[in-house]
Amino acid sequence: MGWIDFGAVTWWAVAVAFVVSFVFGWFWYSPQGFFPLWRRLDKISSDDMENANMGIAFGGTAVGNLLGVVLVALLMPALGVEGWLAGLAFGALVGLVFRGGAHAIHNGFAGRHPGVTLIDLAHDTIGLALAAAVLGAIG
Repeated sequence: MGWIDFGAVTWWAVAVAFVVSFVFGWFWYSPQGFFPLWRRLDKISSDDMENANMGIAFGGTAVGNLLGVVLVALLMPALGVEGWLAGLAFGALVGLVFRGGAHAIHNGFAGRHPGVTLIDLAHDTIGLALAAAVLGAIG
């Protein structure tokens, strides 16, 4: 694929964008954010939380987040997306359509509460928007 140019990516900007997005997600799903509502809507008990493998949960989150940021970093120069505002809009579009769409499909078939889907969809939309805004501002 000639339109994907790894040399056009500012990798330290990818690192900053990843950290910004990950910190945003940490707050989003914190006790001060949407975690209590998300947990209640998804009927996650205290026992479920105690028995969860947080290494796998956070590891998978980190890998998925990094892949999303790298994809956006590759697509932005290929599509001529420049500047923080265009990055913000592009990241929101990618987050809403691809990641939010995946939540809607999978959560719908899994029978999860629609509120869980909305919380997750909003997180991914805003998280990728912030990451792409950073990418547009830096590089």
